[in-house]
Amino acid sequence: MAIKGLENLAKRGSFDLEEIYERNINVSVSRFGDDLMRTKASLLDLNHNMRVDLVVRVTDRTIMEARSQMVKTPFAVCEITGNRIKTIVGMKIERGVTKKMRELLSGPSGCTHLYELAVEAVRMSSNVMMGFATGDEKEWRERRMSDEEFINRAQDFLKNSCLPFSGGNGSEPGKQE
Repeated sequence: MAIKGLENLAKRGSFDLEEIYERNINVSVSRFGDDLMRTKASLLDLNHNMRVDLVVRVTDRTIMEARSQMVKTPFAVCEITGNRIKTIVGMKIERGVTKKMRELLSGPSGCTHLYELAVEAVRMSSNVMMGFATGDEKEWRERRMSDEEFINRAQDFLKNSCLPFSGGNGSEPGKQE
């Protein structure tokens, strides 16, 4: 089925396209204390300025605190969805967590962008905790090892998560040499 209006877009030169919208999502992670980290995610576009802030206990991957801030929303009613972020406190960052979060944060009484930010914060938290789990947090950040050494060391944590950890040869993902 053809997409209506696409034929007009195809007639325009690639340099004639006018950028009309942009969305920026940023995520940062800080460690504090022996067993806690804070992950902040923010979304900024023409209609939104939103933030999610999670505190995660590293040893058991539990979300200890969750806050949101809605500085700018397209409609005043959107602001009330921010309180839903508290419903993810106590969740463990493990397989299936994003599905549970979708049920709690989005849908007809939630906010898809609140869910999106919470998921980004959880993904980055998980990524950083995998780095901790490899046993050498500094190596994970600075990468002094060769690619092969690092891949072998992190294989148990990242198996089949992407091409380097797929066991493939690089030309055909997932195919063994």
